[in-house]
Amino acid sequence: MKKSIAILILNMVLLGLAGIAPASDIEDVRARVYAWCNAWQNRNISRYMYFYSPTFRSKGLDYQGWMEEKARLFRKSGDIRIGISDLWVFIEGKYATARFVQRYQDPKFSDVREKRLILINSSGQWKIVSEEWKPLKMPVRTTGGQAAATNSRGFDTGAQAVPTKIIVKSIKFNIEKDREKVFVALNNYSVPKVLALNGDRPRVVVDVKNVSSWNGLSIIPVNGKLIKQIRTHLHHDAKKLRIVLDLTHSEDNIINKSFNKAENIFCIEVR
Repeated sequence: MKKSIAILILNMVLLGLAGIAPASDIEDVRARVYAWCNAWQNRNISRYMYFYSPTFRSKGLDYQGWMEEKARLFRKSGDIRIGISDLWVFIEGKYATARFVQRYQDPKFSDVREKRLILINSSGQWKIVSEEWKPLKMPVRTTGGQAAATNSRGFDTGAQAVPTKIIVKSIKFNIEKDREKVFVALNNYSVPKVLALNGDRPRVVVDVKNVSSWNGLSIIPVNGKLIKQIRTHLHHDAKKLRIVLDLTHSEDNIINKSFNKAENIFCIEVR
């Protein structure tokens, strides 16, 4: 039996595949992002800055200014924890884009952000040339109750994220030539976790967290050539909606996931 291959690509707008870089390059960038995160968590400023290009620019700071600001924050913050999830890497030419959800916590501050790193391949090594982020939740101070999340440079100052309840409004199925799509309409921004499972029962499992409401069908028959049915179950205790796409076969399925921020629609594409 042919071994299945599932390729998960997170694209933050509803666009088709613009090209897939070699897996080795994508894994190299992913490894660099996790190593960068580890250096940050250990507050090792020399190791941390090793991942940045001398041409780096962000938030009005160049390489030297970024190093000085981060060194100051490392001394001030104390022990920190940083988690990365939903890491997506796209490579075009000598540039790579890494998008992910970042969870930051220190003794006085915690938040959840969507972050984007732009990297350049210089002499065979990927270096960060730009860094952008924005909060995914509305932050408030841990004391006093006034809203504040960042200083004038955009660095963390002392805020804590407030969870956002997610409502799944609809799940729709659509066939487009050689591919089939499932659209999940939400009330707010949320990037679900996706897992592709092969074997005798090939399927794609989508977990939407912090769901407060789902009134749709538990079984949605679609009878597609690639997707035969959609199953849903809301785990009330965990506040998680699990969406399962039962696939017709397990031969070389390519899974693409994307999110339309303008309409808060998450899309799973199977081809």
